[in-house]
Amino acid sequence: MMVSVIFAVLAVGVLGVGLAAARLRAWIVTVVAGALVYDNGVIALGRPIGEGDLLEGLNAGRFVGHALFTPLLIVAGAILARAGRRLMTAAAGLTAVLVALGIFTDIARLRLVPERYADTLRYVNDAAAGPPVPAVVAILVLIGVGVVLWRRDGWPWLFAGAVAMFGAAAAGFAVPWLGNLGELVLLTTVVLTIRHDRSGRLTDRPPRRATATATTDVAG
Repeated sequence: MMVSVIFAVLAVGVLGVGLAAARLRAWIVTVVAGALVYDNGVIALGRPIGEGDLLEGLNAGRFVGHALFTPLLIVAGAILARAGRRLMTAAAGLTAVLVALGIFTDIARLRLVPERYADTLRYVNDAAAGPPVPAVVAILVLIGVGVVLWRRDGWPWLFAGAVAMFGAAAAGFAVPWLGNLGELVLLTTVVLTIRHDRSGRLTDRPPRRATATATTDVAG
């Protein structure tokens, strides 16, 4: 199977997860899924589009999406963990810091160069040095939230999805599509966790406790 087909299949898979999140009114996850659909779609179409200004511009959007939206999963995780006001404020602050860092490293310092892998053509950030810190921190936070949900509610799937994402991200340096597959697995477990959650904190349903009102506002 051509690698470009794998990315196209991943784009369709993430689109399905995003639609499921939208039905749950989990808008944070819906936005993140939209960015990942775009990411996979641009890579899948890279070779047919061909090297040039159009593909370079489309690839710049991939980095903008990751920088602005991936850290939002920290807020979603805090809501699922039923964090109190102080922890929610801390989660929002950490998210803002990581977005700012992503803007600096992946937008302001973006220097795109073409890169071919198998039958795919994409542009990568030649100025990047080391792992993507915002994404790594977001995954680690979700692993922590997964531990909380496993111990508190007997729900291990968010933890499993976040750990799978961490491993896939590491493997993605050698096999790029594995990192994207990990994103699909992670978002799937996040949506399953939202569906499992009975409080409604990521939806427009009334929360069980009055103290959840503030977190609903943050998520919406």
